[in-house]
Amino acid sequence: MTGKTQYTKRFGQVYLKNEEIAEFEADQIPGRFSNLLEIGAGEGFLTRILLKRDFHVDAVEPDHRNVEILNALFSERISNGQLHIIKEDFLKLSPGNFDAIIGNIPYFITAPIIFQVLKYDFKEAVLMVQKEFADKAAAVPGTEQAGRLTYSLNLRSSVKYLRTVPKSFFDPVPGVDSAIIKITPKPLHNTIPIEFADEVIRRLFSSRRKKIKTIYPDAPKKYGDRRAETLSMNEFMELCTSLHEITEL
Repeated sequence: MTGKTQYTKRFGQVYLKNEEIAEFEADQIPGRFSNLLEIGAGEGFLTRILLKRDFHVDAVEPDHRNVEILNALFSERISNGQLHIIKEDFLKLSPGNFDAIIGNIPYFITAPIIFQVLKYDFKEAVLMVQKEFADKAAAVPGTEQAGRLTYSLNLRSSVKYLRTVPKSFFDPVPGVDSAIIKITPKPLHNTIPIEFADEVIRRLFSSRRKKIKTIYPDAPKKYGDRRAETLSMNEFMELCTSLHEITEL
């Protein structure tokens, strides 16, 4: 078993090997941005392109073998301060402030990473994720494709599906295709605590086949016979507002 296979098994990482896709990812970051956070730098395939475009990059990489490769490849960039390598699990880092966040996300921990990203102060995030995740993340609330993930992300951000990436563009070849999404953070629609809205989402989608009035008997009558996935985001926020007002009484 090679070292790369061991890395993939341990961290759920596959390696992008298509130059055009990496260039496309970098193209999504406006040139006016300066400091970027790269999640999972791997062997530096995307890192190299970001550095060529004069971005300052903090590259997070948990595997010591890849850190050694990065140190060797980019020693000059590290010396002049353009590249800072962080040997750590991204989920263990304290959120910081960056113009943009970019990276190819391991499939098995995609959701935890995305929600950790949303704790950061940033303008845009360009992330490669499993296609099935991207479909749910970028779905429109109230449509057939929407799910719990759709509403949770829409509370915090706008998500745009940019393009599909065939599995053949990776090594080792994964079992599914990937997709690139762009996430733009946004404030909560109103003054409802986000924890409260999250709990409403959790309860509604834990019993998604039930009518809303069965889960929340005090819900407004116009929503009582509806189910969670039929609500537009504005309708969901109106429902949350009503439920929160009742709770506060």
